[in-house]
Amino acid sequence: MTQETPNRVNVANILTAVVTHGHSLDDALDAMRAATPASEAAFIQECVYGVLRRIFQLKWRLKSLLKTPLRARDAVIEMLLLAGLYELDAMQTPPYAVVDQSVTACAILGREWAKRLVNAILRGALRQANTVAAAPPEEVHWNHPQWLIDTLKQAWPADWEHVLTANHARAPLTLRVNRQRGTRAAYLDLLAAQGIPAQATRFAPDGVQLLEPRSVADLPGFDSGHVSVQDEAAQLAGPLLDCDDGQRVLDACMAPGGKASHLLELNAGIALTALERSARRALVAQTNFARLGLACPILTADVFDFVQDSAAPDYARILLDAPCTATGVIRRHPDIKLHRQAADVTSAAANQLALLQALWPRLAPGGRLLYATCSVLREENDAVVAAFADHAPESVKILPIAADWGHATAYGRQILPGQDAMDGFYYALLEKPPLS
Repeated sequence: MTQETPNRVNVANILTAVVTHGHSLDDALDAMRAATPASEAAFIQECVYGVLRRIFQLKWRLKSLLKTPLRARDAVIEMLLLAGLYELDAMQTPPYAVVDQSVTACAILGREWAKRLVNAILRGALRQANTVAAAPPEEVHWNHPQWLIDTLKQAWPADWEHVLTANHARAPLTLRVNRQRGTRAAYLDLLAAQGIPAQATRFAPDGVQLLEPRSVADLPGFDSGHVSVQDEAAQLAGPLLDCDDGQRVLDACMAPGGKASHLLELNAGIALTALERSARRALVAQTNFARLGLACPILTADVFDFVQDSAAPDYARILLDAPCTATGVIRRHPDIKLHRQAADVTSAAANQLALLQALWPRLAPGGRLLYATCSVLREENDAVVAAFADHAPESVKILPIAADWGHATAYGRQILPGQDAMDGFYYALLEKPPLS
């Protein structure tokens, strides 16, 4: 058994967990990294991400190579073959090694019978490498489910192709400099002194984009809280909320805590409270806060339960980074396009509207609520804000967001994936009328 063989087993098992059983890619990769040397983990991650980005195309090609479909109980062999096809097409592994190590992996996976099949399919793929295939179906061409392609065409008729293309790109590593520990200019100088190419982000005042991939463990000052990893689009929330000293601020759906910690970095004088339903995710956020030298009450509570507590105060600022379909961050989480269904958009929008309605009574007169999602679908964004404003018990002022990033919409601004190197994100700023 060669040293690389377990890597193929890991890849096949992770893909089976994600594609067949609907597990989270992040969770599967986290478990793998905890038990795998960094050099091997990098290969496994590259292969898994590559397969998920091109899974419709790879499945279509595998179907043409198989004489009969694989049984559902042999999904792990299908995933092994998809990974082999991706490796032959897109990675630098010698073809003989891909075939040999994929065949050897069959025995470790408990599928001895599949050795001849895997050998035949991968060698067949090599022979057909230069064959011109027939025009594929649209979802194969774009490597996205048809429902999402159709929805994006309707929502963004001039931009849908750009969105689908951007979803396959590698997202940059963007950092946020902790103002409580130093300045962006100083950190850029520090990176330059260590030979790490980077540049200031265009719109986020504390952002730094690395020009080459790099482990956060190799970044100066990361362990001591000088920087955090956060996409530029997400870094726009803090400045938009524009908190003042002494204001009570609520982050209603805080995990993993990036925006909440940014609010404290921008203004340590606010009284911030953060809500998170999951105790596990709240603990992760607390660990990040400690690294950054920040602190605030983190309540493990559901928004709907919290707002019914008569002791809960009113807030001058509320951040609602609402749970959504996450269609704006597929480039970072390619499993999203497999796990989401069209019906999820309707249920997400209903929950988002309910959250707005529940939180609004806790907003102080004259206060502001920032509504945000990492979705690019209008049903979760402008349509939710419109439905809320139309049926709110009191007038709601939609404040214009004066910015040169993203697209202006009827109620807010929408960043599309890849636009100025950012993730897809939506913001709308709502204000409650002051007492007369």
